[in-house]
Amino acid sequence: MAKEGKEAPFPVFGYQEERPSSWKSVENMWISGYFAHGYADDMICVESIDTIHKMIHTGQHTVYGFMTGAPWRQWFALNLLEELDVPGEYVIDAGRGKMYVYPLAGKMENWSVSLLEGPLLAIEHCKDVKVQGITSEYGRHIGVYMENTHRALIKNCIIRNMGGVGVSIGKGTLKAGNQRGHESGGNPASRVVGDLMGTVYQNILFNREGGTENGVVDCHIYNVGAGGISLGGGDRASLTPAGNYVENCRIHDYNRIEKSYRPGIWMDGVGNRISKCDIYDAPSMAILFHGNNHVIELCDITNVCSEVDDQGAVYYGRDPSEQGNVIRYCYFHELSPRHRVMATYHDDGACGAEVYGNIYHKAGSLPVLIGGGHNNHYRHNIFIDSPVAIHIDARMQGWGKFMIEKGAIIDQRLQTVNYKNPPYSTAYP
Repeated sequence: MAKEGKEAPFPVFGYQEERPSSWKSVENMWISGYFAHGYADDMICVESIDTIHKMIHTGQHTVYGFMTGAPWRQWFALNLLEELDVPGEYVIDAGRGKMYVYPLAGKMENWSVSLLEGPLLAIEHCKDVKVQGITSEYGRHIGVYMENTHRALIKNCIIRNMGGVGVSIGKGTLKAGNQRGHESGGNPASRVVGDLMGTVYQNILFNREGGTENGVVDCHIYNVGAGGISLGGGDRASLTPAGNYVENCRIHDYNRIEKSYRPGIWMDGVGNRISKCDIYDAPSMAILFHGNNHVIELCDITNVCSEVDDQGAVYYGRDPSEQGNVIRYCYFHELSPRHRVMATYHDDGACGAEVYGNIYHKAGSLPVLIGGGHNNHYRHNIFIDSPVAIHIDARMQGWGKFMIEKGAIIDQRLQTVNYKNPPYSTAYP
């Protein structure tokens, strides 16, 4: 839209409610929500409000623009002094170095404000390190970070009240000049997560240097801002496994700030394992994985994907070279049927998964969606109280045909791993 006869540098959208017109200052205001697609939340700053024409002028670009017409396309405003009206809320005036807080009921004896931008604990280039029985909290970024470690163990720890992810194993990425979320990839960087989704989408062979045989065991991770655990390790080019693992952990309420693609556990690389974990109470995914020969087993997953559309509690997709993955003996239950929510989602040509011995009870609108891939084997699973158990479509011959054309994204990824030659040709004949 135009402003004063000139094209607006950033998106502009209209509102119908009366409430925004009463806001006197938007100096520190942000808006957040699912502005377009139900699988991508966004958070951007506001430049100004035109109360006469009921228009909000933003100060950043969104990922997918603004759309209307779907029930998930809602937004909310934050960091407004006029809206500081509920105990526990706060407003930050970064320019003046002030923070306004509506205190909780009763006497508050302790206040904690963190200025720490990096990890609380970094374990790098070492082996046989054990961290046990420690509570880590009040950081603005990563709780525990590991890189090029071998047989490092995080055991019986509590990680909470973090601004970013609880535990990150392996490098992340940063894009020069912009460290906000929803970037389109970036350069490898230590002690950050950044935009792993964008990076892996662009470079499926990205090696995070997560080391080998590292574990997160018997830990409780909650009230974190951008995901529970980011589990990397292994080399996709050579199919060399890492053997990193998450076991017997309780992970919940892990999307306080960023909701999309910040799952309870993110797993990438080759040959890693998630076992005996309880993952629950989150707006988005429980487990998102990339890569090969991973195992997800004996997990209890409930009340995730509570806000989103077109996501799965366990999700992967759009790369047929990601084969050899196993999902077994998990319990998926009480997933929202409101939108397109799946328990196990093989998206856009995902291939080669073995799924067996799982229980699906009230597990979303479609407990299982196989979106056009092949060699996905379902055996000995139980489906309870679901209108449809398994939905299989032919999208790669229909609306998704563009993805498999020569030179398109599916062909690019198969060529990247040189799939007609070892090790891929022998591992996945």
